[in-house]
Amino acid sequence: MDKDRVINFIKYKWFAIGLSSILLAVFSIGVYYNGGFNWGIDFSGGVKITAQFEEGVTPHQIREALEGSNIGAEVQQIGKEELNQYVIATKLLEKGESSEKSSQLVSQALGEKFRNIQVMSVETVGPAVGNFLKQSMLKLGIVAVILMMLYLAFRFEMKYSVGVMTAVLHDVILSIFFCGIMGIEINIPIVAAILTLFGFSVNDTIVIFDRVRENLQIKTKQTFTYVLDLSITQTLSRTVITTLTVLFCVLTLYLIGEGTISDFALVMLFGLILGTYSTIYIASPVVIWWEKLTAK
Repeated sequence: MDKDRVINFIKYKWFAIGLSSILLAVFSIGVYYNGGFNWGIDFSGGVKITAQFEEGVTPHQIREALEGSNIGAEVQQIGKEELNQYVIATKLLEKGESSEKSSQLVSQALGEKFRNIQVMSVETVGPAVGNFLKQSMLKLGIVAVILMMLYLAFRFEMKYSVGVMTAVLHDVILSIFFCGIMGIEINIPIVAAILTLFGFSVNDTIVIFDRVRENLQIKTKQTFTYVLDLSITQTLSRTVITTLTVLFCVLTLYLIGEGTISDFALVMLFGLILGTYSTIYIASPVVIWWEKLTAK
């Protein structure tokens, strides 16, 4: 590829880094004024009620009935459609409140809207279990980052490993704070979305860095910054096509989905755009700085 056809991406690295810093600051302030993160029952404690309805209802109608009583809940249909069985998950309505009282309030709110509801089972997730899951999630996330970094350092070079993991941490942290500022409940599906973005970001960045290694063997007289710009330009079409393919699927989920599915899709949409941006403007500058540092 001719030099005049190479897009000078790295030229705008400080603008991009400044944008990321502003986003992090705004998201942090927003989360603070929102009262912290909105943890789901898996992490904060709550109850899951399995109920059977006499008449045909939809998850949207059940959520509306509960929202009328100021009860937020996730609703999921189970079994055959004609059985009208649903799992209703809600957090403990007040701090220190018993699961029995929460389930009674949910049953009462549903009873005012629907007839002959049969509560089949009630499951409780205590706050202690929720705190344990939070700590486990954090520890496993740190272990995953360290193992991935060691593998990339072994498979490629340390400078590429540091660049990839910096971009991944950038994506994960901003995605979590995005959940906080948007009031999205952090539950198991949202954790799954963030882990999916983890893998997507790593894969996208590795494709570019693999091309960098190839071009370094050919363009030996060019600067390392030029080789990075060249490699990003050469793989740009692949990056755009891959991102758009996933983006269209996730956008469809967001538009037609409800509840947890819609939240999952929204986090994925934000993370996909963020991951594409960080691959170019976060990972690449870090590799350049690492290269200069080791050269000295």
